[in-house]
Amino acid sequence: MATAIRAIPTLYGETAKTFESEATFTEQNPGTQDYRHEAKVVSNFLKTCTAL
Repeated sequence: MATAIRAIPTLYGETAKTFESEATFTEQNPGTQDYRHEAKVVSNFLKTCTAL
């Protein structure tokens, strides 16, 4: 069974500029990652954990 071929969207205007600047920033800081969401999940779990 064949998979449908989808068009790849092309970015224009301000969206393209924003994407390019964020991509450049990420390339210059490859080790930078955002773990705030995971830290919040762990914090909430530890607050509700009664096993300790």
